[in-house]
Amino acid sequence: MSPFTEARLHLGVEIGGAGRHPGAARRGRLDAEALLDPAWSVGLVRTAAARGLDLVVLTGPFAGTADTPELDAVALAARIAPVVPGIGLVPQATVTRAEPVHLSTAIAALDLVSDGRAGWEPVVSGTGAAPSGREPAAPADLLWREAGEVVDVVARLGDSDPLTVVRADEPEALAVAARSADVVRIAAPDLATARDARRRVRDAVQDAGRRADDVTVLLDVEVHLAATRTLAEDSLRGLDAAAGPLAPSSVRVVGTSGALADVVERVLHLRAADGVTFVPLALPGDLRAVTSELVPLLAGRGLFRTGRPGERLRTRFGPGRPADRHAAVGSAS
Repeated sequence: MSPFTEARLHLGVEIGGAGRHPGAARRGRLDAEALLDPAWSVGLVRTAAARGLDLVVLTGPFAGTADTPELDAVALAARIAPVVPGIGLVPQATVTRAEPVHLSTAIAALDLVSDGRAGWEPVVSGTGAAPSGREPAAPADLLWREAGEVVDVVARLGDSDPLTVVRADEPEALAVAARSADVVRIAAPDLATARDARRRVRDAVQDAGRRADDVTVLLDVEVHLAATRTLAEDSLRGLDAAAGPLAPSSVRVVGTSGALADVVERVLHLRAADGVTFVPLALPGDLRAVTSELVPLLAGRGLFRTGRPGERLRTRFGPGRPADRHAAVGSAS
C-alpha cells in the first residue's frame, strides 16, 4: 500500500430525518413526530458510534409540525452528547443573518458536554430572502462572505476548539473553507471529478497561507444497500415511487456493502479524498448496513481503524489548531 492508503481513513455519516431520499419516510412508514423525537436521532448516532465512525453530521434545522417544534441541530447534538460517547458530533448551523455570539456560545457548550467531540458545519440560506419571499435571493458571494465573517467570529469567541467543517462545492464557499475549515466536504459525480476537487481545495488552502495537510477532505457518497444489487435497485425504485426520483448529488452506490467497500478503496488509491461521508438514502437500514457490514470489510482490508477512547475530535483530524488558523488569516490580510 502507498503511504496515502496506510493513513487512517476518516469515515463519517450524515443523518437527518428518514434519510436523504424524500420517499424514505413514507416507504418506511415513519411519521413526522417520530422523526422529530430526539430519541430517533439518539438511536441513529448510537448505531454510528458503535463501530467507531469519526463523526456524524446532523442536518437541520428540522421543520416542525403543528404539535412539534422545530429541532435545532446544535441543541439536538447537545442532548445526544451525554448519552452517546465516542463519536464526533457535527451539527449544521445556518449562518445567514445569524448572531455569532449566540452561535459561538451554543457550539462551545456542545464541546463542553461532549468532552471535546464537537464540530459544526456552517450552512448558508438558500434564498437570503425575507419571510415574505418577495425580496430577491442574495448572491452566493454575499452569502458566503457573511458566512466567512460568522465563522471567524465564532472561532475567535469560542473558549474551546470545535472542528469546523465547511462544504466547498461552490466557488464562493471555497475561500471560506480554505481560510477556516479543518474538514472540507465535497460532492462529485465520479471519483475523477472528486480528485480534481480535492486538488483545488488543497491548492486553495496553501494559497491562504496554511498547510494543505492540515485540512481533511471528505467525499459525500450516497448509499442504498441490500444483500444483492438487484434487491437494492428494487428498493430504490420503491423509494422513487413513493415520492418521485431523487437525482444523485454525489457519487452514489446502490448495491452491496462489498461494492461500497470497493468504491471506498478506490477513493483512497485515486487520492479522490481523505475519507468519506456516507449519506444514507433511507434510515435506519442503510446506516445499519454501513456499520455492521461495511466497516468490518474496510477493517479487514486494513483501511480503517477506530479512534482511541476519549480522543478529542480535533486530534483525530490532525495537528492544526484554531490559533494557527487565526494567525494565518491575520498574516494573509
